[in-house]
Amino acid sequence: MKLRDKIQSLASILKVKFLNRRIPLAVRLQVTNRCTLQCKYCNLWSFKTGEPSTERIFGLIKQLSLLGTKRISISGGEPLLRGDIAEIINYCCKNGIYPEMNSNGKLVPGMIKEIKNLNFLKLSLDGPEEAHDLIRGRGSYKDVIAAADAAYKNSINFGFATTLTKYNIDFLDHLLVVAKRYGTIVAFQPIKKLYRGINDIEELAPPEGKFKQAIGKLILEKKSGNIYIRNTLDNLWHIYNWPIYGKIKCWAGKIFCIIDVTGDLYPCDRVNYGVLLPNCIEIGIEKAIGKLPEINCSGCGFCGSLELNYLMSFKTSILSSIRKIIGKI
Repeated sequence: MKLRDKIQSLASILKVKFLNRRIPLAVRLQVTNRCTLQCKYCNLWSFKTGEPSTERIFGLIKQLSLLGTKRISISGGEPLLRGDIAEIINYCCKNGIYPEMNSNGKLVPGMIKEIKNLNFLKLSLDGPEEAHDLIRGRGSYKDVIAAADAAYKNSINFGFATTLTKYNIDFLDHLLVVAKRYGTIVAFQPIKKLYRGINDIEELAPPEGKFKQAIGKLILEKKSGNIYIRNTLDNLWHIYNWPIYGKIKCWAGKIFCIIDVTGDLYPCDRVNYGVLLPNCIEIGIEKAIGKLPEINCSGCGFCGSLELNYLMSFKTSILSSIRKIIGKI
């Protein structure tokens, strides 16, 4: 990240924290619900809501740029199913926004040219082949490893994200070995209900005792200097308490938010709000942000959200965690 952008980001953080402003510094932009996979803990692929046009996405990106957004995480579904994905990535860059992308990896090897300007590619990796394929479908492990190979060979900055379930909780060592192979990071996060995804995921959750044992092991690894774990120690101690988390001030809706394929704006997509959410297409992003409901949830284990919350608390340990993503601090 350029020095100018770091200074502007710090100014935004201070305005949000001390002046009660709402500035969407980081935004997840869902560009499609279509997907190449049908994972056990998600059914967004079944939502027949259509998707925004290129022009509409450009309009949202332009608004976000004017409001101070510095990071857009392009998400889905599988974003690479869009024929205009290179245009979307490049339009972010043109407007001073650093584009990231969430992907299952299947289409990555054939689309290196289209994603070459990504700031960071987040590949979903849910364990060794038998566990990953059980969750995501046969052949999907080979696909994500092929994606990592292609990204590595073409100098595309990337890392892995792992949702912890009963199927992979015993294979954290494998995930760290894979991350080390590529000299990158892996983010670990607990499974949680996604109210725009599957409604009942209890059968996928690991036993609480086994979960704590696994996170305890990651804490020891982190303390010993393992650089391949994206989570900070604060982050790991927080999710150690899953499924009942300790209190942490959440800045969702104030410094980060989510725009779905219909234009609805969410402070966070892991909460059931029970109210009609504002729509960015109907009233514009600035007005929509002002109408966001307050968050009232049982706590969060999502790595990206925790990083931003710690950043808002001026925890300097977070800087080492996100250096791979935003560049040297």
